[in-house]
Amino acid sequence: MSCLRIVSFTLLVTLLSVVPGTLPVTAEESDTESIRDRFYQAPAEGGDAALFLVPGDYDTAGSPSFSADGQKLLFDGWKSQAGETSIQAKIIVVNADGSNLKVLGPGRMPSWSPGGNRIAFSQHAPYGVAIMHADGSHRTLIDAGGWGAQWSPNGRKLAYSFPVNGRGNIRIYDLIEGTKTDLFPAGESPYTSVYWNMAWSPDSQWLCFKGCRAEDRSFDVATINIAGKQAGYKVHYHHETAPYADFAWHPVGEVIVFCPHTKPRQLLQFNPADANAPEPVDINFEGYLNGDVSFTPDGGQLLFNLKHTN
Repeated sequence: MSCLRIVSFTLLVTLLSVVPGTLPVTAEESDTESIRDRFYQAPAEGGDAALFLVPGDYDTAGSPSFSADGQKLLFDGWKSQAGETSIQAKIIVVNADGSNLKVLGPGRMPSWSPGGNRIAFSQHAPYGVAIMHADGSHRTLIDAGGWGAQWSPNGRKLAYSFPVNGRGNIRIYDLIEGTKTDLFPAGESPYTSVYWNMAWSPDSQWLCFKGCRAEDRSFDVATINIAGKQAGYKVHYHHETAPYADFAWHPVGEVIVFCPHTKPRQLLQFNPADANAPEPVDINFEGYLNGDVSFTPDGGQLLFNLKHTN
């Protein structure tokens, strides 16, 4: 049993999880299945985790993303039980009550546009970041070589990892102007790699990301201003072991949540506006915490995935 503590926010109405074409799946029923990922939710004020969704036939599932109205959930998944790998990942959408699960097509790390009409995602072939309509149609490659696109809350920009001159960087694509801007000036990125599943601040002015340092291959969790490094850049967590590459920025508060690769496995939270070290969050759960995490749109719940061994 792991314990995590998080600040208190408005509680989202608990939603039942339904596998399409079946009755709702209970935690007891799902525990009789094979080893697989399941999505759980917990109140932001702390407490017990509750089963939210068993992701259909996809035993490996992650990168959850709620639509802004809270009515739909996107995630990626692949049938690892059938020998599939992340190369065969699909983008999947489901109603927030667990009904009407649909596969939208190949891709990874989906991110809703604020209006819920389009989706940013990454794809292996052709490689790069792309956008598509919410029904999976009109797939358009935005930037070959980019990875892990996240849509800004104001709808104007995409942020994604993009290597420049052998160093990791973050590229901002302005959907209005059609411009592309790298946040670390040429030759000034301290990272060999900048990873996927970044998180935008609610005002669309900052990004939280994971980077691997070139000097010693240690890892940072940092924030950077979208005007560039010179406008603001701060390391909030540093460790020789890589944290999981997924971040959740509270939609109305100054809280960022992520999962380090330390033992016991737990979520950590920090306020990017102060200098305090990240602290554990107070949620009770059983199983292996993968690290994919997302707030519900009102900030009342945390959604995360657990892997169970039977």
